[in-house]
Formats: sequence, structure tokens, C-alpha cells
Amino acid sequence: MKSQPVEFLEPVEHDLRYARDFYESWKWRGAEDFMERFRESVAWIEWTPELFPKKHRQYRRAIIRRSYFGIYYVIEPGVTTVVAVLDMRRDPRTIRDTLKGRK
Repeated sequence: MKSQPVEFLEPVEHDLRYARDFYESWKWRGAEDFMERFRESVAWIEWTPELFPKKHRQYRRAIIRRSYFGIYYVIEPGVTTVVAVLDMRRDPRTIRDTLKGRK
């Protein structure tokens, strides 16, 4: 598959704020480091959206390097949509319920 643009659902902004606050609370430059790794992961998704495995039905997950968070997204014709950025230490049922409520 060719590369294609990445879009973000509105709730992803809240997810990123939560993740930045989490890392900033205990790590020096935590928020900046997290966002740098997040942008790196999004670049991989944009470049090769099918690289990462399906985890829940049509939702794929890219693990953000050196973090507890994963980017959940779907591949659609002409665009890849990021649905959520979630802490992967959560109960899998909670993650599935969050994904169902977003799309």
C-alpha cells in the first residue's frame, strides 16, 4: 500500500494531553520526549499504514517507542484515521469499549 495522509479524531487531542501530563509528572522533558516519539510513530503510519498489526477488528495499533501508549487507527480509502492514543496497561475490554465509542 502506498503512503497516505493521517487524520486525527477530535478526542485524540484529549488522549495526547493525558499522555503528555503523565510523562511530564515524573520525567524531566517527559512531554517533549513523548511527543517526539509520537510524531515518529505517526510518520511510520503515514508512510506504511499496513505495517502495524490489527488488534481489534479493523483497528490497528502502533506502539509508541519507549512508552506505555499505543496509537489505534483505521485505514480508509485515501486516508488513515487515528482513533485513539491509549495507555496499553489498561484492561483490554476498556480499550475495546473506547475504540467502539470513537468510530
